[in-house]
Amino acid sequence: MKKNIITVILFTILNIVSIGAQSVLIENINIIDVETGKIKKQQHIHIENEKIISISSKKNIPADGTTIINGTDKFIMPGMIDTHIHFFQTGGLYTRPDAIDLRKVVSYEDEIQFAKDIITDNFKRYLRLGITSVMDVGGPFYNFKIRDSIVKNNLSPNVFVTGPLFSPYQPEAFSKLEDIPIEKISTLEEASALFNKMLPYKPDFIKIWYIVNKDNPAKKNFPIVKHIAELSHKNNLKLAIHATDLNTAKLAVKAGADILVHSVRDEIIDDEFAKILKKNKVTYIPTLIVSNNYTKTFFSELSMHPQDLNYANPKAYASLFDLEGLDSRLIPERFRKIRGSDKQKDAIRLRFKKFDSVIDLNLQKLQKQQINIATGTDAGNIGTMHASSYIQEIEAMQKSGITPNDIIKASTINAAKGFGLDHQIGSVTEGKLADLVILNKNPLENIQNLNTIHEVIKSGKILNISNLIKESPEQVVQRQVNAYNARNIDAFMDTYADDIKIYNFPDEISMEGKEKMRERFKDMFEKVPNLYCNIKNRIVLGNKVIDREYVRFGEKYSSVIAIYEVTNGKISKVTFLR
Repeated sequence: MKKNIITVILFTILNIVSIGAQSVLIENINIIDVETGKIKKQQHIHIENEKIISISSKKNIPADGTTIINGTDKFIMPGMIDTHIHFFQTGGLYTRPDAIDLRKVVSYEDEIQFAKDIITDNFKRYLRLGITSVMDVGGPFYNFKIRDSIVKNNLSPNVFVTGPLFSPYQPEAFSKLEDIPIEKISTLEEASALFNKMLPYKPDFIKIWYIVNKDNPAKKNFPIVKHIAELSHKNNLKLAIHATDLNTAKLAVKAGADILVHSVRDEIIDDEFAKILKKNKVTYIPTLIVSNNYTKTFFSELSMHPQDLNYANPKAYASLFDLEGLDSRLIPERFRKIRGSDKQKDAIRLRFKKFDSVIDLNLQKLQKQQINIATGTDAGNIGTMHASSYIQEIEAMQKSGITPNDIIKASTINAAKGFGLDHQIGSVTEGKLADLVILNKNPLENIQNLNTIHEVIKSGKILNISNLIKESPEQVVQRQVNAYNARNIDAFMDTYADDIKIYNFPDEISMEGKEKMRERFKDMFEKVPNLYCNIKNRIVLGNKVIDREYVRFGEKYSSVIAIYEVTNGKISKVTFLR
């Protein structure tokens, strides 16, 4: 009797395991070997229980219940990794009051809550773009809740985090927060206290914001940096350090940095420094676009990149246009003067152009020296949006002279190695986590082919990318407004249904059909360069979004009420009241 009961229990357990197991077979696909930059043609990949269990040139006989993907003429690569993000920042205009203080417009408490509200939305945007792992390199203790709780209860990339940044300098805007993202550390004792407070949360690594100014020269804080490095390594944790000038970067590496999270931008790297990086196996994350995105936002000269228009969180991205519509009295005086002075703007542009030329040369030099370079965006900072900034960072890397092969390596296996995760992720290899991206075209031939995503597989689960991002009616309407302000006809029309009907209140139809609408707005976008739609008020009722819009056409202004109706993720009807 006991034997029968045990048999039944064992059979039940095995049956449950069998039901829960996910089996996927990808047939006849071209594997991008990110280590060598070569293609392994017509391979068969078997995935079981989140991992790649076999790769073979011979076709397997699938077991019952196996999902089969036909990979003929397609390419597969490991999921990409963003090695530098911040979840406590939204990418929007109000996210860094230490950079531009607009707390009279949006309170910082509200902005922090918004950052929390969009975390799961950002997860899906990362996955939609083939980014299956992210490293949050500094934020409040809430970061650990994101990794340990929110990730487990939501579809998400792999999330690796640290807690507050150790720093000799703390912006005033952060000093009175209950959960502080940047802690001011002035002594060895303070460094030990923060480290010991953080350790029970099991950080994935440690981060120092090695800020240098006249009150805090790099040498002054070197003993503290070295002490933190020793604590990190004693506890088997890698140390990431923010250092943007060569002298500080040298001291960071001397202290024990494993990762430099920004480019050296003040002077050309010397051979000695390159050799030290290689000897100490230091990973170098260039973060090429983040600084310029601040100035582009402050000058209202946004790049309007298609990835931002199509995939950034619409509300966060919309805030970047707000300086155009804010009462000038709410904008800090320093920024008012700069925005109104072509001379000052030109001087700032020239300064950043010089930085960029040094950064690019340093990246080329380190690439030739075979330093471990990894892709990171610093997403969350003003103008650098979560997920959608990644391809822009890659484009900047290519513009600096890095080949598609080396970029893909930086975005996968190099990133994994830098954080000690190459045994888990970073390549299409037996035994590794099945985080994979299937592409219609080969990115080794053209890096833009990273945009030809056919499927994303996360931990062995096939994601439906067409339905991965389910935007609310308000998000759809806001994305339409963003595209209007960008005068991007493709992104604008993407928000409308094929059978769109536009009315003048109450029921006078003024336009019908997507093609007619495209013709009219395309002509307007081409002829009117100074378009700007400012949303004064918004009401959301189910699938209806009612906006009071203040619209600028060249030098003319008009007010209008727009009632949008959204059906199946597209705007199906608009009624205007003028």
